Amino acid sequence: MPMGQYTTTFNIDELITSYIDDEIPDPELKRQIEDMLGKDASLNAKYQSELLTRNMMRSRMPESELPVKTYQSVITSIDSIIAEASLKKNRGTVSQESVQYPSFWQTIKDTLTGKFIGVPRYAFAVLAFFIIGGLFVFSGGKEVKNPYILAGTEKSIMVQAVNSFHKILDGDISPKLRSSNAAEVEKYVQQTAHFNAYVPKIENYELKGVECSQYNGQELAHIIYENGDKQMIYILQTPVTSVEKKNLDLPSDVHNEMVNAKFYMCDQVDETDCTMTLWYRGNVICVSMTTMPKQDMYAAFTRFNK
Repeated sequence: MPMGQYTTTFNIDELITSYIDDEIPDPELKRQIEDMLGKDASLNAKYQSELLTRNMMRSRMPESELPVKTYQSVITSIDSIIAEASLKKNRGTVSQESVQYPSFWQTIKDTLTGKFIGVPRYAFAVLAFFIIGGLFVFSGGKEVKNPYILAGTEKSIMVQAVNSFHKILDGDISPKLRSSNAAEVEKYVQQTAHFNAYVPKIENYELKGVECSQYNGQELAHIIYENGDKQMIYILQTPVTSVEKKNLDLPSDVHNEMVNAKFYMCDQVDETDCTMTLWYRGNVICVSMTTMPKQDMYAAFTRFNK
């Protein structure tokens, strides 16, 4: 369907938002949007800005980390601004420009209360950045600095690993098969996800089990280890074909380091400063997540990945 038939109902900002949220079923329209982003620097800048805002506002900052008192204070302040601006408007004491304040602050309030916002998110990306930054100060959160996580979409293997790890920590994902037997776990993945998993023996850690899932039609295996202190090593695994078929994304720079250095390791991938490691094991991509510091994970990784 030609682009013009969509833009009669949806403007390009709405299309970009739908594209980022993977809500455009028409492959031809997707291709047209990608062509426009590749050719129009200004449009691409808007896309990158909204993408960054979206990723910052995801579930990587758990709600429980924000004190209720602080949240209520922010919402109360916004309510006061809205009420004051509305009162002045009714009395006719403000200019036309000032009249726009209520809807603007209402938009921010809706964002904080989790409602869908009906305007392009990049339009207030800068303000959202400062608001979220302020909440991090109050909640003690740490900054996510890894560029591949910040710029990654849901299709990114790295983003999938971070999100799944936090769901495991929160208890939203638990092993479907609970077993400390590596052969049983390998057999389960083969029968359920139809690929040969890598289940290493990790010193001082016990294999707890595995869960299998799908994303974008791609099979994933989630293998979980714990030590006596309840510290966890989680390994997401998926066949190399998941990237070849473009069901999942892997940054080319990360791939190159995985090939040349045999692994890619980084920290600062989330607000708790977890350590991530990616490597190839045969025809499988492995992505581990752990709360242990990078240097400790390096020592553990070099022992079990021989």
